Amino acid sequence: MGGGGSVSRRRALAGAAACAFGPLAGCSWFFGSPPPVIGYLEPISGDSPASQRNLAAFRQGLAEQGFTEGDNVEIEYRFAEGQPDRLPDLARDLVDINVNLLVVGTPNAARAAKAATSAIPIVFGQAADAIEGGEVANLEHPEANLTGIANFNQLAPKRLRLVHAMTPPDARIAYIGDPSLASFERNLRQTQEEADRLKRKLAVFRAGRDPELEIAFGRIGMGGSGVGGVCVGPIRGAYSKPGRVVNLAARHPKPTVYFDRSFADAGGLMSYGPSFKEIYRLVGIYAGRILNGEQPGNLPVLQPDKFELVINARTAAAQNLAVPQEIMDQASEVIG
Repeated sequence: MGGGGSVSRRRALAGAAACAFGPLAGCSWFFGSPPPVIGYLEPISGDSPASQRNLAAFRQGLAEQGFTEGDNVEIEYRFAEGQPDRLPDLARDLVDINVNLLVVGTPNAARAAKAATSAIPIVFGQAADAIEGGEVANLEHPEANLTGIANFNQLAPKRLRLVHAMTPPDARIAYIGDPSLASFERNLRQTQEEADRLKRKLAVFRAGRDPELEIAFGRIGMGGSGVGGVCVGPIRGAYSKPGRVVNLAARHPKPTVYFDRSFADAGGLMSYGPSFKEIYRLVGIYAGRILNGEQPGNLPVLQPDKFELVINARTAAAQNLAVPQEIMDQASEVIG
């Protein structure tokens, strides 16, 4: 018997055993039929720490539903390498090879997948607001082939409070955000409202592309800017280049908080946001449930309930920035 037949026989035997002992085994895919194929689409580089973190958590969620890559499920990967304009073509490529399910990482990837197919189930993982962004029209009962995880929590005020605690009261606080994102206006509004409540002056920098970010950080660092601290909100494509953003900020060190822990891992001072490890684990669970026969339209869009404050103590020491003990006490993790 050839190698392919041996693998198919092992899968069939494994499927029979799994079906005998539990309901979460993807039984409909066994008994000689080829394993299901998941199309995995991310806008960032597959080699980035954020991508590796997300993928490991996704595989964990799949495993909780009885699926193991290379055993009873296959995964086709497509990474846009930080070039969001590639997402529509990559999504169509996955549709053309007839994957059984699409898993997408960000709102623009979700919209690209939605435009590519109305038949293949889609699970998204990082929608800031699934209705505002156009991914779904109803959270409890999403559209027929689309569901996932969306973050509706008001995290921007917390980020501002962190910088507020480390900034002289007469200094301005800068907010940097990408105006091309659907969540930009909401995050800016929340940040401005919190600044007003704290009686802080806010300097807003609309920046998403590299040249815009370089200009924004340059202006923040100029003498006379009056900026004492920085909040970095969501930026399109920033997950693939956190070190680039952190290096721009480090030219003129100030208390800075980022929207995702990949920036703290790359040397940024602080990050506060949802646990993307937990988000992608939930995405894996939803993917497994769909492969086990559930319909995406019957799976409500979930909201993350785990958040993490990560502080890079090495950066604080190198930049001579004192992090108040009350903030250290709130930290989910301290690096260094």
